[in-house]
Amino acid sequence: MRVAKTFGYDVGLTWAGGRAAIATAGERPVLAMAPPAGFPGGDASQWSPEHLFLASLSSCTLLSFLAHATKAEIDVRSYEADVSGTITRRERDGRYAFVELRLTPRVLVAGGQAEAANALTPKAERDCFISATSTAPVLVDWQISEE
Repeated sequence: MRVAKTFGYDVGLTWAGGRAAIATAGERPVLAMAPPAGFPGGDASQWSPEHLFLASLSSCTLLSFLAHATKAEIDVRSYEADVSGTITRRERDGRYAFVELRLTPRVLVAGGQAEAANALTPKAERDCFISATSTAPVLVDWQISEE
């Protein structure tokens, strides 16, 4: 029987007045946060929890894809992605939540490797911890091309 790995993470949060906060995690750069524009105390120049969630989903998918690509010896030349999410009241419980997430990774790989890279995409989606945690469907539109 395989023993499951366990991963742990710690983040500190300090209220900065109004609706703003400062997040810390060890020696990493401090991250200022506020509600998104349009909400009381919103600040479009700061990261919001919603934007951080989307960035987490996108970067987690990137890291998962790169791990599988390295194992498969695929030469990834570039990777960019756009991610968006829709928040509204869920039908099942009336709570506001992300109800749909859309991720569009654009990946460039070495010549002759696009087919192999495309074959990794289900694994990259499956192994992203953030998408596995989300209750909203994650719709991924992989765009893989080769040089």
